[in-house]
Parts: sequence; structure tokens; C-alpha cells
Amino acid sequence: MSLSPISPAAASLRAQAVGAVEAAIIATVGQTPETEAPPQTARNPLPDPVQQAVVAARTAAAGRQAGLAPLFGELRQALASPALPPKVRAAVSQLLSLQLPASAPLTGEAVRQAVTRSGLFLEAHLAATQVPPPDLKAALLVLRQLLTEAQPDAPTHGRAAKTPPPTRDGALGGQSPATASLPRDADLASIAGRLGGDVDQAVARQVLHQLASLPQAGTSAWMFELPLATPQGTAIAQFEIDQDGHAGVSGEIERTWRVRFSLDVEPLGPVHVQLGAGVGRAAVTIWAEREDSLERLRMRGGELAGSLPADVVFYPGAPRRAPPHSGQLTDQSL
Repeated sequence: MSLSPISPAAASLRAQAVGAVEAAIIATVGQTPETEAPPQTARNPLPDPVQQAVVAARTAAAGRQAGLAPLFGELRQALASPALPPKVRAAVSQLLSLQLPASAPLTGEAVRQAVTRSGLFLEAHLAATQVPPPDLKAALLVLRQLLTEAQPDAPTHGRAAKTPPPTRDGALGGQSPATASLPRDADLASIAGRLGGDVDQAVARQVLHQLASLPQAGTSAWMFELPLATPQGTAIAQFEIDQDGHAGVSGEIERTWRVRFSLDVEPLGPVHVQLGAGVGRAAVTIWAEREDSLERLRMRGGELAGSLPADVVFYPGAPRRAPPHSGQLTDQSL
């Protein structure tokens, strides 16, 4: 199968997509012979330059990240302003089009497409010289560039991070829809300052999800977020998908998929789900933080168990997860 040549738009996007991670890795592993470090010795082992670059990128992104819900809360409000330039308006509309309708049937194909557009695989598509499909991270980068071009001198306004940085095997959390702070008749400088800060923080969070998805100790996982269009606004669902291998009865390695996700959508409020699927068996565990929501979900338990089929159990509250290791998001090389 031949690959289509990369378009000028994709080539431009490739240049924008080379962020702190890629630049740091290229700088550290692409040294010329004249600048190479001395050979490693047992007494003074050299640090892994790739790992150093990952840690530095994670530290920088953790200090800038914030949840996506406030950004999506502002996007639709920004569309009402007559001051929005056509190119910026198109970029805002593109971001809003990447929402997954919460009212539509949630089929396997719909989820597959949403994961493809989550932003997790943007650089993989670009590295393969493929024109990337509509993609959340790409849409964020394009909007950031167009906002800068439309209002170069507008100071950006970041938000206090109420959503903790994503970490592998850590607690997941959905984000409920956020209320817009922009007035409907906001001028371009106000829009660029507000959206610019939100986009910067959203891109940093995308980077953290990508870093959390890197292989670790021989295991891999996908961590990402999906925007959900609800009647109250855009909610954000957070996902982690991983695969585990273990020896079955026959001695062959059996693969078990585990999917965890959390969302916060009215009228249920915060809900957390874990699905495990292996050879001929499946199990679903559901936690609801509101007692009335737990009862409503339990009433649908038989229907859910029959449609999968799977064993379904319900618990109040949220799943207990071990806190991230101390210093996991800190650059310890300083």
C-alpha cells in the first residue's frame, strides 16, 4: 500500500507539533561526534538522555496543564462574537466538531474513531508522513497559531489547575461542563487572551497524556480524554486502556484488556467504570459518587450484563488508587 505525499498543511502542522519532548530528545540523542559525552563508566554512569528529555517535558507540562472543559466552555461563546476572524472561527468550529455526541448510540466504531481523533497519535501519523485525520491536538495547535497571528500582542490568561495531571495507573476524573467567562460581544483581544491561555494549558495536558502512554517496564497503555457534547455543554471523559498477558490453562499467553474511564455528566454526576475482557469472559465494575445515581445505575445492571454479556457489580464512591510516586512530576536532575 502506497502512502499519499504529505500536504503543505500537514507539513506546516508537523513543524508546529515538534514540542518540548521531540526537540529535547533530538537535541540529546542527535549529538555530533565532537559534542558526544565521554564513555560511560561504572563509577559515574551517564543518565539516559531520552529519559531525561521525557522527565523534563513532563515537569514543564505538569506546571502548565489544566482541564479541557473550561476551553470548550469558551469556544462556543467565542463563536457569537462578530470580532472573530474567519480563519479563527473555522478553527474553533473544527475543535467543536471533535466532540462525541453523548446522545448518539455509543458503538464500538464511534469509540474507535473518537480514540483516533483524541490527539494521542498525532506525531505517529506525522512520523509516518501521513496526513493526520481530524485530531484534537492538531486542532489545538492550529487554533493557537491562528490566535497568535490574529492578535500577536494579546497577553494570554492561564487558569488555576483544578484537574490533577494524568499519571499511569493513577486516579481518573471526568470534567463537568464549564460556564464561559467571555461576554458574547467580546473583542478580539479578549478572545485571544482567554482562548490562548486555555489552549496552551490544554496542549500541555495532551502532552502529559502522551507521556503517560509511553511504554513502561515492558507494559504499554493509552491515556487520553474525549470531549462529550451534552445538553449542559461539553463534558470531558478521561480514559486509560491497557493490556495484560498471563499464562492460561493451556500454557499459552492469554491477553486481557482493561478499560477504565471516568465522566461527570448530569443527572448522574461523577461515575467511574472499569471493564475487563479476556478469552470468553468479561467483568464490569461501576462506582457512582451520588447515592441516587448508584441506585439508578443498579436498576440498569441486568440490562447491561445481558448486552455485553458480563458480570456487573456496583459500588458507592470512587475507586481507590495509589497516589503517584513522590517526585514523579518533578525534574530531579536539577
